[in-house]
Order: sequence, then C-alpha cells, then structure tokens
Amino acid sequence: MRTAAKGFPPEGVLTGVVEAAIRLQLSQLALEQANRLNSLYGSYNAKVLLAMATGLSLNPDLREFHFWLNRAAVKARMDGLREMVIELLQESGTDPRLHDLGCSIFKIYQGSESRRLFNALKQHVQYMDAARSDEVARFMALAGETSHLSQPAHDVQAASEDPQLRQDWCRTFLRADAHPIEEVGPFLHLANPGELKEWLTRDRLLAGGSAMEESYIRLLANVHQRSSNPDDVEERHQISELVGQFVSAWESELHHISPGGTFELAERLLILDLPHLALRLIQPLMPSHQLWASPYVLTYMRCLLEAKQNKSFDEVISRVADASSSLTLLSFQSVHAEHVGNIDAAFAFSRMMIELASDEPYGWYRQCYLLGHYRDLAEQREFHGQIPDSVLLTPSQPVKGILFFMVLAGSFAQAESRWIDWMIQSPREHAVDFVNFHFGLIFRKCESMEISSSVNQCIAAVQYRYEKDSLIRLVVDADQTEGEYTIKAASPIGQMMLRLSSGESEILQMTTYTLEENLPPYIACLRIALQLRGLHNDGSDVFSMMHMPADPAEFIPLLEEKMAHSNRHYRNMRDMEAIPLYMRGHGLYPSDSFKAAFACWTDAKIPKPTLSNIGEEKPTSMVLDAFGISYLAVTDLAKCLLDNGVTFVVSKSTMEALKQFFAEISDEKYMTLAVDDAGKLSRTTANDLRQRDGHVLTSLKLIIESAEVVRPVVHDELLEVFAINDSLHTTVYDAMQLSVANRIPWFCMDEAYGALHNIKGHPLVNLQALLLNATATLPFDFEQRRHSLLLYAFGALPITLTFNDIYGLARTPSSLAGLLLLKIIQNYGREIFAIENRPLILLNAIYLHMDAMFGREALAVSAKYSPWLTYTSHVFNHGVQLYLDISGEGSAEWRFARALNHFMQLCNGRPSFTHSLASRFVEFAFGHLMDWGAVKECYLEIVAQGSVQEPGE
Repeated sequence: MRTAAKGFPPEGVLTGVVEAAIRLQLSQLALEQANRLNSLYGSYNAKVLLAMATGLSLNPDLREFHFWLNRAAVKARMDGLREMVIELLQESGTDPRLHDLGCSIFKIYQGSESRRLFNALKQHVQYMDAARSDEVARFMALAGETSHLSQPAHDVQAASEDPQLRQDWCRTFLRADAHPIEEVGPFLHLANPGELKEWLTRDRLLAGGSAMEESYIRLLANVHQRSSNPDDVEERHQISELVGQFVSAWESELHHISPGGTFELAERLLILDLPHLALRLIQPLMPSHQLWASPYVLTYMRCLLEAKQNKSFDEVISRVADASSSLTLLSFQSVHAEHVGNIDAAFAFSRMMIELASDEPYGWYRQCYLLGHYRDLAEQREFHGQIPDSVLLTPSQPVKGILFFMVLAGSFAQAESRWIDWMIQSPREHAVDFVNFHFGLIFRKCESMEISSSVNQCIAAVQYRYEKDSLIRLVVDADQTEGEYTIKAASPIGQMMLRLSSGESEILQMTTYTLEENLPPYIACLRIALQLRGLHNDGSDVFSMMHMPADPAEFIPLLEEKMAHSNRHYRNMRDMEAIPLYMRGHGLYPSDSFKAAFACWTDAKIPKPTLSNIGEEKPTSMVLDAFGISYLAVTDLAKCLLDNGVTFVVSKSTMEALKQFFAEISDEKYMTLAVDDAGKLSRTTANDLRQRDGHVLTSLKLIIESAEVVRPVVHDELLEVFAINDSLHTTVYDAMQLSVANRIPWFCMDEAYGALHNIKGHPLVNLQALLLNATATLPFDFEQRRHSLLLYAFGALPITLTFNDIYGLARTPSSLAGLLLLKIIQNYGREIFAIENRPLILLNAIYLHMDAMFGREALAVSAKYSPWLTYTSHVFNHGVQLYLDISGEGSAEWRFARALNHFMQLCNGRPSFTHSLASRFVEFAFGHLMDWGAVKECYLEIVAQGSVQEPGE
C-alpha cells in the first residue's frame, strides 16, 4: 500500500489505500494517507475518510482510558473530530459512514459537550439505519425514533414514563429469578426503596455473575435504596459500613469495575455527604497524566474539596487543562481558596466566574457570599448595584441567595418585589424557601426592612372571613397572571375588599364577607408560605407553626407543654451511657457548640471524662475548641494560663462561633427559656448572667482578645477522622485538624478523642500537668476558685484539685466554703483521702474548717452568694465518719480516739475551742452508739505513748 501511494497517485488509488488501511486497522498508515488525500484533492469523500482515519487513530488512547479520564491532548483531538463530523453532516446528511462515526463519537462523549453534534445528527435521523450498529440504534432511540427497539427496551422506556407501567414492570422483574448483570441497571433506576429492599432480601441477585459483581450490585442497590433520605444519620452510617466492607474485600479488584458504575456510586455517596467514601472508590481509577474538565474529573475534584483533601486538590487542579474555562472548576477553586485562607484568591476566582458567564447567577452569588463574610457594607452595596436585573429573574437557589445578601446589606425593595411575584405565580413551589429566607434574615439581625403597602401589580393584600373560613389573598391587577392565592382588583370580591375597612362585613350573593385585616403583600405572602409549608409537609420537614392562645394566662402552660419534648430529648442524651463527651455534646445541641459545651460543664448529671494525663506537660501554645474555651471560662483559669506564657490558638470557625456566642449572651436583650426536669418554665436574662456568671463573660472576652486565629497549613485531612466529623461540632473537628496540620498540641477535653489523637502521633496537651503547674504557685483565692470548686463539688466538672485547694477551702470562713468542703468529702472523699498518710490530711482539713468558722472572733463572712445556714456540723460528722472508714486497722474506738487526740494536739492552749471540739466528739460517739469507756481507754493509751500509733506498735 505504501508503494501504491508513492509519488502523486490518482485520487482513486489513494482513496483505495486509505480505505484498505482503515479496514485492516492500520491506524498510522490510514491517518498519514488520509491527510495526503485531503491535502491533494480536498473532496467530500477525502474529508470523510480523514475523519474515519482520525477516529481510528484515537482508538488506542480510548481503549487505555475512559474518555472522561483521558489526556487533555486526546480530548483536543476528539473535539476536532467532532467539529469535522458536524461540518460534514451539513454537507451530506445521508452518508451512513458519517452516521456510524457521529453516533460513535456521541457515545464517547456521553452527552457532555455534544449538544451541537446531537442536533446535527438528529436532523438526519430519518436516513439512519438502526441495523448498522448499536451506537446508531441507541442514538435513534434518544432522538425519538423507537420503532426499531426490542420489546424489552420498549417496556423499559414505557415504564420510565408512566407510574403504573413502572410498578407493573418492577413487579414482573421481582417475580423472576436472578438476572444477568446487564438487566439490573434499569431496575435500579426504576425501583422505589421498598422494591429495592424486597430484592435485596434474596440470597443471590445475579445470574452468572462473579462474587465481586454480586457484591458490587448489592452495594449499589443498597445505596439506591437508602439515598432517598440523605439526612437520616442511621442510614448514612449503614451505607458507610457497607462501602467500607466492599472496599476492604475488593480493593485490589476495583479497577475491573467500569468507571461509569464506580462514578455513579460515588455521586450517590456525595449526595449522602460521604465524600471520603466516594474517594476510596474512585481514587484507584484516577490517572496521573494531564486531565480535562470532564464530569468524572469534576466529581473527583468535588470529592477532594468536600473531604478537605486540600493538598491533593492543589496537585490535581494543576493537571487539569483549561481549568479557568470551566465554571464548575472556578467555583471549586474559589471555595478551596477560602478553605485554606487565601481570601483574595477566592475573590479572584469568583470574579473570573462572572467574566466567564455573566448571565449565570452562581458567580454573582459567590461574590455576594464572599463580600458578606469578608468585606464591609459599603463594598457589598456597591457590588449589589452592579448585578444585572436579568440575572435575578429566574427563581433559582443562587438568585435567592443573592437576594438574601442584598437584604442583609440593607437593600430590601428588590427582594420584596421578586418574592411577591414568585409567590403569586407558584406559591407551593417557593413556600419553603421563602420561610427559610425570611427567618434566616431575622436570625441574622439584618438591616431594617421597609415593607411596602403595594408592590408592582399587587395592589393590596387582605385577610378576610368567608363564612367560617379565614382566607389570605393578594389583590392584583387585571393583567397579572392568575394565581392560587390571588383575586383580581376589578372582580366583585376584589372591589369589595378594597372598599371595606377592617372589621366591616358585606354580603355578596348571599355570602357574608368580613375583612379581618389589611396586610402588606410581603406579610401576606409570608403567611401563605407558612400555611403551605405546614399543610404540605410529608413528614421530612421539621417545620411547624404554633398558634398562641388568646388568653395570656394560658401562654406559660402552653410553652411548658411544647418545650417538654426537647427537654425529654436532652434528658435522654444526658443519661445515655458510654458516649464520648464531644459526641454527647453534639447530640444535645448539634448547631451550637458553645451552648453544648456549657451545658456539659454545668450539668452534674452529664458524665464527664477524667482530665487527660498524656501529652505535653508544658506547651507554649495550644489549640482550643468550644469545650476547652468554655472549660477555661467556667473555671476562671484563662488568665492564669495566659500569665504563665501559654498562647491560645483557635481555628477561624471557632473564633467566629465564639464571637457570635459572646455577642448573643452579652446583649442587653438576651433571654432564654427552658423547662427543668419537673417541667416548669424558667428563664435566664442578661442580668442573670452578669450577676451569676460574670467571670465567664470576662474570661470569654479575654480569650477573644488574646487568642490567635491560625489556619491549617495546606494538607490532606485524615479520611478516617473525616468519617466522624458529622458526630462532632465544627469547632472540635477544626481544632483536631489544626493540631494535626500545624503540630500544635490540642487542649482536648474528651479522653476518648484525646487518646485517639495521641495514638496517631499527633500533639496533645497533658491537661493534669498543665493545670497543676499553672495553679501550683498561686495563693488560694476563694473568690476566684469558688466557681470551679462549686461545679466540681457537685460532680459537674473535673478539675485538678490539690491539697492546697482543700486547705484553702477549709480556712475560708464562709458557709459556702463549708458546703463545698462537705460535698467534696461526700463525693470524692474516698478517692482523695483513702491512701496512706492521707487520712490525717482529712483531719487537718476538718480542723481548719472548724477553726475558721468557730475558733476565732470573726464569724463567717456574709456574702450574697453564701447559704443562709452553716455546714460545719455536717463537715465534722461526715469527715470523721470517713476517717473512721479509711484510717486503717484497729477498733472503731481506737481510730476515733486517735482522731480526738489529733484535734486536741492541734488546738492546744485554746481551752474554749478545745471544749467545743471535745463536745462534738462526745456527741458523735453517743450518736453512733460507740463505747465511750473504750474510747477513753484508747485515748489515754495514745496520750501516754506521746504519738499517734497503730495498735500493737
């Protein structure tokens, strides 16, 4: 053939050489000679043969990698071939060679970037022959020409278009035995969760499939079945286990699964917010060469982004050709830049999105979001004025987001107009979003909204009574589109409503209409949305409306009844056993980490872990999360640690949450309502917080002012840690990741998570050593220590208690100090004192407390927080009883006499106080039915010995 092609052969000879090379699959020769043929003669046939030879030369590359995972250079050659075929189809649409080639190319593109090719082929579908190839037959079906389809294919298509036929088709499928793998795909996409669940109960799903295929199809069916409710935590947990089991069993064989099936499964997992599992499936399929922005690459980039694989994201994006020409990739890069703290780059990428597609609202929304978080109001308002009105016409989620940020910045009129128009046209479609929009603004404390009495073609809005029914309607112009909740202004009812005043009635056609209230259109739309959201709730929406009673006396009982459910949930989470502190806190208050943390530290019924005793004992800096910050606040230890040279490090999310929480609780109008275990309503106001927890406010302010906000260095977050992020607050997860990435010790208050962090080799703070070292040299200050001691004494808070603290507490002439000493003896006495030589420390503490309260002229100080009674007798009785229980061998009388002798030695030379103490011992002995004669004998023996000795020494 090369000999025949030498020199300048006639077109017919060269055409024969090219056709022969194509038939023999000699791709290099075919392409070489086709190029010569086209350059020499340039006929239509030469162009067709060049296209065919180009396609043949691409086959080796397409066999090596799926087109969506192929090299960018291969994509460029395919694009050129696609355009060549489109041009040739315009010359001749009847050439079957072009039909074969064009349909094959369309199959390779799988609908991505092939709209023009589809239209060019569809124009000539009447000339196609379905018998030529499967690709042609499939395209004809897509183009609407289904006469050639087999009966099974017809049945599948009909089932996809008709609910009853779908149900019949699925029942027929389920009645049959195991199916070949190629027949399973339609069922997975047509079946509902119940039908999939029934199918999965079978021992074997596939006929003739391998063990891996059986396992894969079972996993895919499970994901299809369970992904209908992505917010169900239990379902997501079960899917996580199934994916983990599948990957562990078949990790070395994953590359044998078709990329289409694997990426379909990955996209399902992304919907379920499980990107780390999607990565485990598709990571083995990703090549290392230069890529292009195909759907598979976009899915992979999204997985990396959502799983916070920041380092890998940077590496992969550098290998994607023309990443700046993909709107999706620009969006990913903007979000990624924000994640890693490069805010300027995040803005730059969002501006590129606007330049690339100025008619697409998402780019404008992204810029609004960034401005709302990182720029002042002036800059926000300036940008909002640049948004074209045409961008805001279609009620998409990005458009609604743009309006949200515009209202936050003080521009309400445009949002008001848009929402009213959308609620007139499709109230059911927009009800949920409108309610979220409005209350989102309320919770964010937006600029004041000046609500209009009429907007555009909505002249007014009314709430009126129609016989016994109360209705809300929007009064619109005659040329306004009719809506479910509109009445025409020119209609009899419309004219009557515009004429009536509130409270007035009128009869129209024997029906009484009473105008209850004139409403601004925006408020009327909001009430309509609230009603619709409540009426059309399928059970998955937690939204509900509560109607307030007309009688104020019924208000508090109603609140107590309604809030009792949340209190039951709190009690259930509080009382569950064997739950780590961080996970329990997340269960109590999933959306508020600081509220959860303070609840955990102040509720004695919530189990607490012990303070960590592993890690760095003298860190110079440490990472704090919400639980660590709140611990330092309630114990009033923040200033102490800062004075000792410890630097507080927090993540950006933690600082934002802390500032928001502090602003909320320090606001003069702050008030919360709750019900106690008895079901009674209680409230906490800003004044209550200042009086009761002023030290907490001071500590939080100090932490805000002194903590350093540090971003993690660019790294890939550990996927096994990411897997548990939905059971943790963001502040906890981000603190853990910041510690891992920047090698800064973590001030971890949860023993379980701290141990996990430490065993992986990540830095951890030794809490016991740190707190002991920080407080060891400080003089005991009851005013400063009473807050943490109170929570500790009643079992709510773990602290590092020293004997200096116990002696300091005992020396404090305060009835509150006595109460705390009593509770420490009752709750922790055996743990603290039941060790060699420590029983005498217990006696010393009791003596010091007795001396402080009654051994001196000054009586207990009268502080407003002190109880009105004293607990000295309780301290003495419980303390002495504990001493008797833990003080070693010998009879009870011998041990009691030894305690008496110790007290008498300590108060030597103070007869009045000695007599008081002796009286207490006598009363204790008789109250506990002890043999006083034996006590005296033991006492005299001990005195004679001159020291306190064990019996028999």
